[in-house]
Amino acid sequence: MTYFSTHLAEPLQNLAQEAETRSREIDELRALPADLMGRLKASSVLRLWVAQAYGGHQATVLDLLQAIETCAYYNGSLAWIVAVTGTAALGSGYLPPEAAQAIFGPSDAMTGGWAAPVGQARRVAGGLRVSGRWAWGSGTPQASHIVGGVMVSDASAEKPFSALAYFSPAQVQFHDNWHVLGMRGSQSIDYEVEEAFVPEGYWMPFPVKKPWVEATLYRFSFLGALAAGVASVGLGLAHRAWHEIKALSLQKVPQGAGRTLSERPVVHDQLARMQAAYQSARLYLHEAMHQNWQAAEQGFPDPATKSALRLAATYAAETALQIVQQAYHLGGGSSIWEGVKLQELLRDAQVMSQHGLIAPPNYEVAGRVAFELPVNAWLL
Repeated sequence: MTYFSTHLAEPLQNLAQEAETRSREIDELRALPADLMGRLKASSVLRLWVAQAYGGHQATVLDLLQAIETCAYYNGSLAWIVAVTGTAALGSGYLPPEAAQAIFGPSDAMTGGWAAPVGQARRVAGGLRVSGRWAWGSGTPQASHIVGGVMVSDASAEKPFSALAYFSPAQVQFHDNWHVLGMRGSQSIDYEVEEAFVPEGYWMPFPVKKPWVEATLYRFSFLGALAAGVASVGLGLAHRAWHEIKALSLQKVPQGAGRTLSERPVVHDQLARMQAAYQSARLYLHEAMHQNWQAAEQGFPDPATKSALRLAATYAAETALQIVQQAYHLGGGSSIWEGVKLQELLRDAQVMSQHGLIAPPNYEVAGRVAFELPVNAWLL
């Protein structure tokens, strides 16, 4: 049993079920309604990976993965926000205590943003000056702090280096440009800052190297944890797609046929294959996660262990998309309509599959690691 399953599963499931009943409203808003966002923050699920020193649960990686998959079963946009902002709580273990307390200490703290170093920063007295525009700011308009990846120019350094900077909402301009195929309610908009001052302590080198909080959670593969979060969204969508096509098959009699889909051997075969694919991908992801956790209990996971998690996450996300696509196609013309769950699942799964952390090039990276060839730390 995990902390999530014993303390948070029931209230989060209730929230996710309500989000499903309000999916049209969420899609039209292109964001979670304020009352649902308030309940999400109050549930403390976004504090699963916040350090105990700042009032968080400092739970296991599996806790948050379970929460994400639970949400995705009912509403993809809710799950996406939980994945992005829930995993961002890992930052609590890497910032100096004073800044970490200020950012993650409030009970309604929520951080998120894009870590790719597309912003520019320069060292100034007392901190950084940052300018940049980032995409994929899921839920950022409702966040208490927003992060952005930057390249830091420092006269004392041989060359610029990548980092994560934390901004207050007042420093950020949000661009309402999220008009997309799926995950419509995730509000993954663009955002930017211009000459924003970031005090010392409110930024950290990225990829992270050494945590301030000495705990297994913060020695775990940082990027691997983020990738596992994305994959868990996909697994939740796939799980629901399997149940949706099973229910439809029990009712649907195709035109010109004399029996339901559930009575056709080809459907038996495909349903069983989808079930096996879901279970194997999920178990593979969780096994790689457990291996990384065990390594983090002893120190820092080595490149091969971290690569195994990125590989498992990539495979799980890819398999999840295939399951949703198969269920959608098996449903035939019944799948295409607005308001039909299989159509919603297909749209959300297509967007999930485009995330860079679970993109196909990860297979190439895993192959390089298998041959003990050098890889960029950003890729693990």
